[in-house]
Amino acid sequence: ITVPGASKEKLYRKAKSWLNGEDDVKLERWNDTDFKMEATRTMVYENSLVLENIVLSPNAALRTKGKMNYIIKVTILEGKLRIEFTNFVHEAAYSRYGQISFGQILTNDKAPLGKCFEDTKWCNAVWNDMKAKIAKDCASLEADAVKKFD
Repeated sequence: ITVPGASKEKLYRKAKSWLNGEDDVKLERWNDTDFKMEATRTMVYENSLVLENIVLSPNAALRTKGKMNYIIKVTILEGKLRIEFTNFVHEAAYSRYGQISFGQILTNDKAPLGKCFEDTKWCNAVWNDMKAKIAKDCASLEADAVKKFD
């Protein structure tokens, strides 16, 4: 995000304020000398996918319900700041039906082997649904940041 004429100090204070003001974001580390900070974000994940002609075990979708955690890294430069979203991890909540945790969410199109023992099409669809929801969440956070720095 480019903010012409803004000093590092001013951007750093605004960035800290932005992260502290976001729901489900926890500022974990900051370095006042290097103008860097790191926060964690937790978002709820609910699976509402319905695929035709696929047989799943009972309550398969409920077994993926849980949270997605990721890291937000902010680096302040003179007149701009760089926001990086990284290390996305899905963690299913404990359920009486069991859990399907996908772990670290990567960029590949298919769910990693050994994480989901349901129909492969469904597992891949859930994987891509998670990636889409992460992208939407990150875009929303970035849009909030842009408004904060206007």
